[in-house]
Amino acid sequence: MTVDEARTRGGRPLRILDINTRLFHHAAPDQTDFFWSGRKPGGANAPLLGPGAFFRTMRMLRDGDYDLVVVDGPTLPAWHPRTWLTALRDYHVRAPKALFAIAATRLMHRFHDVPVAVIDINDSFGVGKHNFRLIDRCHSYFKRELTADKWQVFFKSSHWDLPGRRWRLKKSSQRRIHKLKPIHLGYPGRLASQPTTVKTSDVFFAGDTHPNSSVRSEGIEELLALRNEGYIIDVPDGPLDRATFHHRLASARLAWSPMGYGWDCYRHYESSELGTVPVMNYPTICQHRPFRNGEHCFYYSPEPGGLSRAVRGALQDPDRLAGMAVAARAFTLENHTIRARAEYVVTTVLERSLDGEPAAVA
Repeated sequence: MTVDEARTRGGRPLRILDINTRLFHHAAPDQTDFFWSGRKPGGANAPLLGPGAFFRTMRMLRDGDYDLVVVDGPTLPAWHPRTWLTALRDYHVRAPKALFAIAATRLMHRFHDVPVAVIDINDSFGVGKHNFRLIDRCHSYFKRELTADKWQVFFKSSHWDLPGRRWRLKKSSQRRIHKLKPIHLGYPGRLASQPTTVKTSDVFFAGDTHPNSSVRSEGIEELLALRNEGYIIDVPDGPLDRATFHHRLASARLAWSPMGYGWDCYRHYESSELGTVPVMNYPTICQHRPFRNGEHCFYYSPEPGGLSRAVRGALQDPDRLAGMAVAARAFTLENHTIRARAEYVVTTVLERSLDGEPAAVA
């Protein structure tokens, strides 16, 4: 089934085959068949794409029972020793079935015509050479850490260094670059707390610093130094349980949300959903529906003094900050929920919403 044929099949909810991503498994469970393919299972009942499930799924794909196939962008090729060893570690006696699922997921797209969307939420900004055939086959490759210059995702995967002019002018390279689309992590699901207007701290941060990210390890000293100026900086001394973490996050006026291994972070969306304005270093990636500086968040320069200037400036006007918190929460609920991200994917690929109705591509 071609993309054009899929667009014409309106009037019924879409049927999705989700392999590894769990986005559609959570966003529209009644419309989705979900399988793991060798990755560590997320629950006792998570099914592997073993031989039986694979052949049933292929028959359904060939019969046109699915409108869209959604798969992840694996960080390692199927033939890498770490892929095999991970399957052995996670599945033990079921490892042969897991290895079959890994190989089957890589090969299955050669034998059906259903549109494919790839969702790559890995920390790395790169796309490995082993994923080139997947890019060539898919309609769109949604990447979380999509660099501002998209060509940089091919650093050392298709060229000995940064791809130059000759490689960028190839037709195959042009096709691949046009398939790259941004996608966010969004907030992970149901939160353990609710927004509150009772704020007991000025800035909250909880997370790894050294050696997680130089932005974090350098910024934490600057953040803690603000205590000497009378600001209430809430930085826990140890790990927090989920409910306590969300309560203290919701009780802060600002949440410091610096980049970790990647720029995009669950904290951006958790804090805004809980009515706390995020403070983030300037983005290093392309984004879909990004927060707007001074309206939903505050961006700062990672050079010395940038974080403290942003915090001082944000806290000068409490009324404006309270209004920003309301706007940030509304923006997140509209654009960065699990459902909203799933709708973004199907609209981009099929120009239809999950309920099957025509939808305009943003």
